Amino acid sequence: MTARTPELLLALRAPGADWLAALIVALDEAMQDEDCGPHQRNLLGSLIEEGSVPHEVSAAANERLARFEEAVRELTDLLVAPEPGATTSAHRRPKLTLCGGTAA
Repeated sequence: MTARTPELLLALRAPGADWLAALIVALDEAMQDEDCGPHQRNLLGSLIEEGSVPHEVSAAANERLARFEEAVRELTDLLVAPEPGATTSAHRRPKLTLCGGTAA
């Protein structure tokens, strides 16, 4: 446990910590990905130190993220595509009607 861990855990309990949580999750994922190397981490650190993101960088990042989301959506569609005929057989099932009655 680092010295900042208790401070971060406390900060994550605060009511307005949604963005902090989202950024920490994204950072954790990035740090586990070997494609996110030291150079990218340094670039990110410099943005944080500067305290702002240039508009051009923000626009390019949004465009790149949109392409990434589309690629993930396409991959998900391929992985969870319904089997041919699965939906048609579900429509052919007879409707069941629940009838209640008392035996005399």
